Amino acid sequence: MAKHLYLLSGMGSDERVFQNITFPDQYTLHFIPWLTPLPDEPLAGYASRMTAHIPADEDITLVGVSMGGILSIEIARQRPVSKVILISSIKTSAERPVYFNLVRRTRLLALLALPDAILFGKHRNLIIPFFLKAESPAEKELLLDYVKNTDFVYLRWAIRVLIGWENETVPSPLVHIHGGKDLTLPIHTVKADYVIPDGGHFMVYNRAKEISAILKNELN
Repeated sequence: MAKHLYLLSGMGSDERVFQNITFPDQYTLHFIPWLTPLPDEPLAGYASRMTAHIPADEDITLVGVSMGGILSIEIARQRPVSKVILISSIKTSAERPVYFNLVRRTRLLALLALPDAILFGKHRNLIIPFFLKAESPAEKELLLDYVKNTDFVYLRWAIRVLIGWENETVPSPLVHIHGGKDLTLPIHTVKADYVIPDGGHFMVYNRAKEISAILKNELN
């Protein structure tokens, strides 16, 4: 049976985050694009829509980055998968960073009702490259392109479902790759199978050689 590898990028990004990764030749690669969410759509329903076109009997492996990893887990709860590989993500509620819980307790999500210009102002151009640990002008340019083109309706929905995500079920088999210097999802709350010591949250792009070697080992 043919092997298919489905790729899910992080919040507001696209297939370009995978451009430096080398995948094993025996897999057919597919990228699952982000959709415009329906009003108040739950993450499980969104995951179902994202994968509605994948044949039920297809042998699939999921590779999810950041929020794409969370979506991979939601997909694996709905249909059989051969393996889930998370990069710079979390797999259970226990792995949520402390600030997620702070946002939940203090009702800061109410700030999502603020106008776009206030909530998603130019400060994002500085904050996002810093927290994702962009290391080169090319990386910063790519991240700023994502910032410029991300739809605010999608972004509000994504932040809300990400902060509110609850999960205790880990699909098997699952491989978790994480960066030791991830500022967005710090390593001290994560139990990873592979840790790239100097990797930040954007390591799928700037630590592609190390990640490619892990994928080669895991996707044999």
